[in-house]
Amino acid sequence: MKSYDEIINKNRAPYWESLERELGVETVDALKEMYTLYTSEMIDWFASLYDVEIGGYYYSESARDNEGFLPDAESTVQALGFWRDSGLCAEVGGYAQGVPEWIGEDICRFISSLQDPDGYFYHPQWGKDITLSRRGRDLNWSRNILSAFGRSPKYPTIIDKKSDAEQTETLIPEHLSSAEKFNEYLISLNLGEFSYHKGSELSSQLSQIKACGLEKQLIEFLNGLQHPDTGLWHNEKNYYGVNGLMKLSGIYLSSGLPLPNAMNAAMSAADAIVSDEPVTSIVSLWNTWVALSRVCSVLRSQGGEVGNEQADAILSVMRKRAAECIRVSYKKLLPFRKSGSSFSYNPKKSAPFSQGAPAAVKDTPEGDVNATVIGSSLMLNSIYSALGVPSELRVPMFFEEDRIRYVDLLNKKRENAKFDN
Repeated sequence: MKSYDEIINKNRAPYWESLERELGVETVDALKEMYTLYTSEMIDWFASLYDVEIGGYYYSESARDNEGFLPDAESTVQALGFWRDSGLCAEVGGYAQGVPEWIGEDICRFISSLQDPDGYFYHPQWGKDITLSRRGRDLNWSRNILSAFGRSPKYPTIIDKKSDAEQTETLIPEHLSSAEKFNEYLISLNLGEFSYHKGSELSSQLSQIKACGLEKQLIEFLNGLQHPDTGLWHNEKNYYGVNGLMKLSGIYLSSGLPLPNAMNAAMSAADAIVSDEPVTSIVSLWNTWVALSRVCSVLRSQGGEVGNEQADAILSVMRKRAAECIRVSYKKLLPFRKSGSSFSYNPKKSAPFSQGAPAAVKDTPEGDVNATVIGSSLMLNSIYSALGVPSELRVPMFFEEDRIRYVDLLNKKRENAKFDN
């Protein structure tokens, strides 16, 4: 009987051959080294975090094993996204088609139970006293999950267009209630010092900002604060500033409006990848690649000769630097790797908070769902995107055999839960 490594290497072989013709041997060798980080243990780890009674994924093992923590919408949507982005569902479609039918039913029931009549989704372990980022992200994630399974929220949200104007009005937060209030809020963010955290806050609310007709005001505000020489909003050129670029460039991509100083922004991101700045969180490694990809996407989405020429120039530079950048990213990822092929948010431990909400036991040397999808499927797909590799040439992490094993693990877990009860 062939070993797992023999099977997965055989499955990946034709992809590697095609990719060598696209990127060259040196770059592919660097990618092969990175793929050694992703083993079948990762599937077991994800399966262990699914709660068959609640219908959602825990953030980490310490959250699963200690009182006061429960599954949450963000961990659930990220774990579902891993089914899609790792290749597990490549032969069946999206994650709604890849997971067992009973899981889809249970997850939708769980997510629907979180919604309040005000339209937002709140967790019993966190309540309503949460950050704007936490509330905005949970609104987006929950709607995405329900939509993927063909469901709708129980109550109208600020994002959903309703004919009842009075009802919709009650859903609008005060800082989005007028152009004046929104301007006051934007000024208070201090993007020059906090471009990443406040950029995250803004991007998490983008669907709400659009629904309130304030998108153009936001873009004009951002244009006025960007540093032309670096293309960043942060006052310094470092990981934090590039993290902010990742968040804020996504706003430009969504709006379809031009990103000023795009070439300088892309080079700031490329320089961060190979910098010797200490890496304190795994998002800094991923965000650099995402920022590069998004800048190019913004340029191409604008159409026209200039935008495409600039995107091609960035792609040319990155393909020449690809092997070096991938090898550096691999080495920087190693301190974050934890048991079960998972990844931690910080080099030695998981982050105990998620957007300000308690998510894991403090100082636990463990992986978490957020960091694990960032360090694996999201990292790889962002590298491929930044290098302009078409989807059909990207080497999957996992295959149909792995999806079947994942499904078997979950089905057995469900049967054991029934037996225990």
